[in-house]
Amino acid sequence: MGRKGFEQLLGFHAAPLFAGIKSACLLSFRRSAFEDFDALLAEYETCFHCKGIEVFRVAEGEEYVLLLFYRPAILWRRLQELEVQAVLAQYGYGRQDSLWGYLDHLQARMRLRKSFPHEIGLFLDYPVGDVVSFITHKGRDFCYSGYWKVYVNEEETRALFARYARCSEEFCSRLEKGCAFPDLVQAIS
Repeated sequence: MGRKGFEQLLGFHAAPLFAGIKSACLLSFRRSAFEDFDALLAEYETCFHCKGIEVFRVAEGEEYVLLLFYRPAILWRRLQELEVQAVLAQYGYGRQDSLWGYLDHLQARMRLRKSFPHEIGLFLDYPVGDVVSFITHKGRDFCYSGYWKVYVNEEETRALFARYARCSEEFCSRLEKGCAFPDLVQAIS
């Protein structure tokens, strides 16, 4: 898979972030699918950085790398919300002085658990009620499933999922029509 495939993959899974609708998204990449994944990613990081997007390696092994693409200021505000703080505290996230402290703790929890710590949904803009309910119900008894399992505000969340889908379709369509990837990524502060 080359640059075009990489851009399509990013566009399909991260368009809501690139459009400024979400503060973060999580993507897994199989290194062997690319000629030189790290070099390819490094080329795009300049574009991301100029648009206010950072990349954090949540977990990686020989074959796979799990990356969090995020807008630092927006994610920081999200993690400072009192409801979010209360949930994160239950999983050992102390009140941090910086976003990096939260990201480092998330990375450590990922290494220790060898699976997704469920509070990761808070980093990905999932509603607090859905994250807490997912944990409480062990992923069962949800009323709807889309980008995440929905327990509260189903109608509102379905509308948001539709907005995400339209955003991804539009992003990928514009890529297919020849729009340059950096031109499609919005700068949001």
